[in-house]
Amino acid sequence: MSRRKQIRSKEQFAAALELERAGDDAAALKLYRKSAITDPANSHAWNRQMVLLRKAKSKEDEVKLIKLAIAEYRKSYETKQQDWLKENQAKADSTRELAHVLGLLEPTGLPKSDDTLIEKWQTRLYLLEYRIKNARKKKRPSKKPVSKSPKNAAPAPAKPKQTATTTSRPVKKKAGKTKGPSRL
Repeated sequence: MSRRKQIRSKEQFAAALELERAGDDAAALKLYRKSAITDPANSHAWNRQMVLLRKAKSKEDEVKLIKLAIAEYRKSYETKQQDWLKENQAKADSTRELAHVLGLLEPTGLPKSDDTLIEKWQTRLYLLEYRIKNARKKKRPSKKPVSKSPKNAAPAPAKPKQTATTTSRPVKKKAGKTKGPSRL
């Protein structure tokens, strides 16, 4: 990876971060994608994309992005290792046997990576796939409401209305002693 691409990626990331802070998540997401494509080792650009997709509650898109991020990040890491090996072949040859005995090499001959970032992404990917798989199905509202009463039932009788000519008035009770019929 050339130094120019790394600098361009950092500039794109900074611009995307400003857009995100301004509230323009769609434009920020596009710039984060450009930044990650320019430099696949830019883990911050991958993480911010994941955060924005999580905010948008787009689980399927986030799953695709995490898979892409893991693949591209690993590929970039392996490319960097191979470039270093080409430049430092003598050093690598002198320590290869020791590294192999100590178990520090992959079967490909490259050093084992103990990258916690990829582990975090894999954990997030597992959780997302589990949640998508076990998500409750949303109920669709039916077009016709279901009535609980039979179709042939008679309509309920209407309650009689009270008119203003009613002579009975409610009796008000006074608080305190009540006088009842006296016994003599």
